[in-house]
Amino acid sequence: MPASPEAISPARGRAMTAAMNAVSAEVLLLLRLALTDEAIGPREADVLRRFAASVLKFSDDEVAEIMSALEDLALEVDIMQARANFRQMSHERRLILAETLFELAMRDAELGCRAERLTTRVCDVLALGAEDVAHLSG
Repeated sequence: MPASPEAISPARGRAMTAAMNAVSAEVLLLLRLALTDEAIGPREADVLRRFAASVLKFSDDEVAEIMSALEDLALEVDIMQARANFRQMSHERRLILAETLFELAMRDAELGCRAERLTTRVCDVLALGAEDVAHLSG
């Protein structure tokens, strides 16, 4: 069994955990934007909660905190700003986020069966072309 990052170096372990949490937050925000351009409805909230808990393995308290933050993103101007922030990232970073979300979404039964629609929406949010993500479908 490999040693945990904390066992090797506590500072490195904390840095790795923080980096993983940051990527998880970006992936959840991306999923939120891909699900709807409007305020989160009950269906979207269920998907986000399930994804955060079962796929990303967040605790119930963490999921509640995350959902509160995502639900605060309700005004059109806030949503457009979040989309703009993603689009200002480097092309490579946007590809990494798209690939990460697609890989994780395949672990979720509901999202996995809607992969084509999710791909279209994620590409729209991230300003990526179909050719950028063609390798993800096979």
